[in-house]
Amino acid sequence: MALYQKCIPSDYVASIFEIDYQNLKKQGIKSLFFDLDNTVIPYDETELSSQHIAFFNTLKKDFNVLIISNSGYPRVSNALKNTDLPYIYHGMKPTKIGLKKALKLVKSSPQETILIGDQLMTDIFGASRLKMRAILVKAVKQKSDRWMTKINRKIEKMVLKKIKKKEPKLYEERLKAYVEGK
Repeated sequence: MALYQKCIPSDYVASIFEIDYQNLKKQGIKSLFFDLDNTVIPYDETELSSQHIAFFNTLKKDFNVLIISNSGYPRVSNALKNTDLPYIYHGMKPTKIGLKKALKLVKSSPQETILIGDQLMTDIFGASRLKMRAILVKAVKQKSDRWMTKINRKIEKMVLKKIKKKEPKLYEERLKAYVEGK
């Protein structure tokens, strides 16, 4: 399978709040892995809002919820300090290392798990490497991206062109709205 094929998400939704979680539950999904930066909160915010905490507490009634971030311990632990959410920092996405650790932590299989993130090159590609489904969301505040994410987004543009050319139907269904910023 070519790299570009591993960067095609299972779905695209504008925000974590717009995902049909009950449908995921009906599909047998037991665990939800969320990227932190620009999926849940922008890089320039330091902790979850009360809205986020309430949202995750509601999800925890039906799912194992875990935050997996490539950011370091200070960033992730501070962001989640008012929650009891399990987390993986230095997740090293798109490698399998952090994702495998997360699966062990929640005792889940890749088939029972969905990764939700804002980047094709880390979140979607990383999940694909474990044959895990992934939902792409619009970055909460792309202007707050760090330097490495900015590089990833440039690579992402090339991958998106390849997907549009080689997989036009999937591009239309799952990526066009993302590219258009909707």
